[in-house]
Amino acid sequence: MKIFISYSQEDKELAGDLKRSFEEYDSVKCFIAHDDITPGSEWEKKILSNLESSDVFMPLQTENLKQSFWCQQEAGMVIEKKMKIVPLIPDQGGIDPVGFYARFQGFKIKTHDLHGSVKLWLINEGIIDSDNYDEIEKRILLFEASNSWAEAHINILSLLELEAKFSKADILRIAKIATENNQILSSFAAQPYLRRFFTNHASIIPKDQIEVIVK
Repeated sequence: MKIFISYSQEDKELAGDLKRSFEEYDSVKCFIAHDDITPGSEWEKKILSNLESSDVFMPLQTENLKQSFWCQQEAGMVIEKKMKIVPLIPDQGGIDPVGFYARFQGFKIKTHDLHGSVKLWLINEGIIDSDNYDEIEKRILLFEASNSWAEAHINILSLLELEAKFSKADILRIAKIATENNQILSSFAAQPYLRRFFTNHASIIPKDQIEVIVK
């Protein structure tokens, strides 16, 4: 599946984060103009080409989008093409679909948890398997909320019970959480399990994160 994200330049950071979250799944490709168009290339021609080759069009619904002339042009092209349209509504700064998009059902995304939002949409669309989604999500959130060394130990043990069911996106998300939470990093009891997890998935996890855990 190929997704085309339409967005105002003011929202390019969020658009980039969404692209990376979608592309953690091997079956998904995602186009955003500021990452995917080579400087000096024919901007309009490249955008039109990617619109033609995409399966889903996702406008990032913010006030900025309403003010973007080019985003409105993209909307007209997409409606004429009759491709699937899914307006994305951020929980911070998002607005309900308006104009061309008002008749399409929007999908709400959590800006602090794009990984979870993307995963839920892909499950709803039948693109990825829903097995153990709720339980994995619950345990990841508990792991992320670890507020002591003891909690970090308990939560990593609980989380790793489902390791065989993790998607690539789950693994990347867990690695990011582990390297950003000081209670997890400082938990002596959790360290052996973290090192094993990072070693097992070294082909997926970024090297700089591995170096934080496996020393």
